Amino acid sequence: MRNKISACLVLFNEEKNIKRCLESLASSVDEIVIIHDGKCNDRTLDIAGKYTKRIYILEHIGEAEPHRPASFKEAKYDWILQIDADEFLSEELKNNLRKLVNIDSVDAYELLWPIWDGKKYVTKKWPRKKCLFRKDKISFLGIPHYIVEVKGRVKKCDFIMEHKPDYNNLAWSIFISKWIKWSKIQARAYLKDFRDIEKYNYNSDSWPGIIKLRKRTPLLLMPFEFIVTLYKNLISGAWREGRAGFLYSLYCSIYRVTVNYYIFLYKNK
Repeated sequence: MRNKISACLVLFNEEKNIKRCLESLASSVDEIVIIHDGKCNDRTLDIAGKYTKRIYILEHIGEAEPHRPASFKEAKYDWILQIDADEFLSEELKNNLRKLVNIDSVDAYELLWPIWDGKKYVTKKWPRKKCLFRKDKISFLGIPHYIVEVKGRVKKCDFIMEHKPDYNNLAWSIFISKWIKWSKIQARAYLKDFRDIEKYNYNSDSWPGIIKLRKRTPLLLMPFEFIVTLYKNLISGAWREGRAGFLYSLYCSIYRVTVNYYIFLYKNK
């Protein structure tokens, strides 16, 4: 089982995208684990069933991260490839995936994940996504937009995790229809009892300090978190990508403070 790969997906009604994703994985990984977020209302699972029998249907939440701990627990192998239905492996990544997981000195990889405007990529070298990692080196908290924590060496890699959804990632209408919905789900998750949050290899018995602070003073933190989020994105490489990099960074900052707004709103209902 050493250095074999489990692809872990969380899906919801993805019949338009799922075949492209699974085709890219079929000859590249050793197993495919699929969690469906609630009842399936299209042909997603019929298509997925042609590629794997490791399919599980869980309670509908509306976000992937709360189900990721379940997908990681189902994974049999040393390495996990976290991938979404509207993503797929670039040819270069497919050809080099085995080489990556056979490098003993690396515990996780951040792959290039360029921004798609519905027709073309509008960034080249940013952002990156941490989506390939050793199973025994990670911890994860099942709340929206939580990023896997890795105990070990994380290496930046220039192979591309293709991400071509059927919409423009930079459109304001998409921010309103998708990101706002996600911010509400994330705010509600923060207000749950910590014991009710799904986890994977997570050793603490309480919320991270920054989340405790957000819950305590969400409005007070809003201007600081906006600035910090924008700054972190820009210095991570967004500034080199021109308008697209700045706009996506701006959306991330607005999203961050929107979550805080809904924490305040839901706390005071």
